[in-house]
Amino acid sequence: MNRSSIMGIISVILGLMIIIFPLTGYLALDLIFSISIVFLGIYSIIAGASIKNWVNIILGALFLILGIMMIYNPGALAFFTAFTNYFVGIILIVFSIFNLFMGGENKYASIAGLIFGILSIVIGYLCLSPLFIGILMGLWFIMSGISKFVEPDFKE
Repeated sequence: MNRSSIMGIISVILGLMIIIFPLTGYLALDLIFSISIVFLGIYSIIAGASIKNWVNIILGALFLILGIMMIYNPGALAFFTAFTNYFVGIILIVFSIFNLFMGGENKYASIAGLIFGILSIVIGYLCLSPLFIGILMGLWFIMSGISKFVEPDFKE
């Protein structure tokens, strides 16, 4: 059994565990993500101070505050995930409608953009639930694990 197959099995098992316990998986993801943002903030502050770049220092402070806020409020990750989906959905819808009415080159691409924009807003609404994010994360791990079994082996 090669390394890729072992990683695939671990990923599928982890995905199934997260689907069975989605809130626990969400909280683990939130904690890892939050700690990463705190370290990014600390690094940005130190790097900005060493080169006297105020933009890095300000962004570092914002990242630090955001990371600490997300550690103490696990629902913040769901909010930011939903907000990102809403933002992308609105942008897709606006550009698709603009392209349709301004006589864009490809009407089918505009309609597809409109459909994907609406789907993005619906997914954003669903992402307000940490339970939904946990289930999505479990499905991602399972699909990632399965893909480890079907990827070609280039060692010939």
